[in-house]
Amino acid sequence: MSLLAGLREIRAIGVVARELESERERGLVLKDVTAALVACAKALILDIEDLGARRVHESLDQTLARVRAEAPPDAVAAEADRTRRETLVYANEERRYLAERDAELKRIIALLTDGLAALGEGNASHNRRLLDNGARLEAVSQLGDIVKMRRAIADEVRELRSAVAEKQAADAARSAELDREVSSLRKDLESARTAATTDPLTGAANRAAFQDELTRLADIAAAGGEGFALVMFDIDKFKDVNDTYGHAVGDRVLMAFAAFCRENVRRGDVVARWGGEEIAVLLPSASLRAAHAKAQRMIKTLARRSWSIDGAQKVTFTASAGVAAWTRGDTPDKMVERADQALYAAKRGGRNRAAKGPT
Repeated sequence: MSLLAGLREIRAIGVVARELESERERGLVLKDVTAALVACAKALILDIEDLGARRVHESLDQTLARVRAEAPPDAVAAEADRTRRETLVYANEERRYLAERDAELKRIIALLTDGLAALGEGNASHNRRLLDNGARLEAVSQLGDIVKMRRAIADEVRELRSAVAEKQAADAARSAELDREVSSLRKDLESARTAATTDPLTGAANRAAFQDELTRLADIAAAGGEGFALVMFDIDKFKDVNDTYGHAVGDRVLMAFAAFCRENVRRGDVVARWGGEEIAVLLPSASLRAAHAKAQRMIKTLARRSWSIDGAQKVTFTASAGVAAWTRGDTPDKMVERADQALYAAKRGGRNRAAKGPT
């Protein structure tokens, strides 16, 4: 071999050596790149046991091990192709799984929203279970568990709404019953109040109610308010009515006279049965003169009236009146005394008339 040929052979060997070294370095780099890619793939694969995440991880680890062990290229290529297909299938299943899980979570949110709408009116047991289910939801990641949780919450919401509906119906029934009881109590109270302040025969105010109103008006007048007047009416010769027609007719005459007085006074005036055949009338803000004129008109009107008794039978009667008006320093008893004095004066003067009391 010539020197030139030897030099050429040495140079060729060096080139081959360098190429081998370069290939070795490229192989190491490919191994590192493969390891990095496998690590990325494993990191991107969610740990979802329902889809077999562990099996895909193991397959990737096997492929990486074959690469590092410098297995035959054909074997490595086959292993890599199988792992690629498994990973792609898993990725598609993972997307479907996550979509279904998101849909289930939306359904649960809707159920919880629906349940919370009735939460304030539900009973404590249902509220507690619904809240507990909501708290457990935070720790759930598997789709199957989420579906079970959603069903459990749906059941709780249905039970809660049913319980709320039953409670509302019971409350409505109880409220209606309470309204009826309150209405009945009000009627009873009004009846009791009316009975306590009303004369049972004539329907006019009774003596106690009259005394209360008289005292109230006197206090107002004494405090600088408006004065008032008092008229005491007495049916003339009422004993003759009882003796002629009987006490039943006498009672009807009293009732008729009380009704007559109510018809001929103002809305705010008070008509009361003082006792026997006497009717007292309180006239707020009326002067002595106005009250006397009012009493005279009523007596004249009464004298022209006739009252039917038992169909065709007619009864007529008259009344006398005594009038007194409040003056400074008056007391209720003094006013009644002056009105009585005036009434007696009207009786002595011939009846069927009104007289003023002393001032």
